[in-house]
Amino acid sequence: MFKKHLTKNYSTTDPFIQHFFASISPKIAASFTHAQLAELKNVFGNRVGKRHTVNIRLSIPFFKKSFYLVFLLGKEKRLKNR
Repeated sequence: MFKKHLTKNYSTTDPFIQHFFASISPKIAASFTHAQLAELKNVFGNRVGKRHTVNIRLSIPFFKKSFYLVFLLGKEKRLKNR
């Protein structure tokens, strides 16, 4: 349904757009304008597809519950004054 709404500027092969629309209803997805999609991608799109030098994810059972542990390592790209 949202494929009609996305033309020239936004391809349905864009990983961010695919991921974003997979998590919302098609009716809502069809209501987004190109400007709104561009802003959403600017804000959230940088997080999609980022790779880390070290990416370790473990699930640890503890009695009847399970916990997870994530260890990521990579070059610092954030601002120093955050």
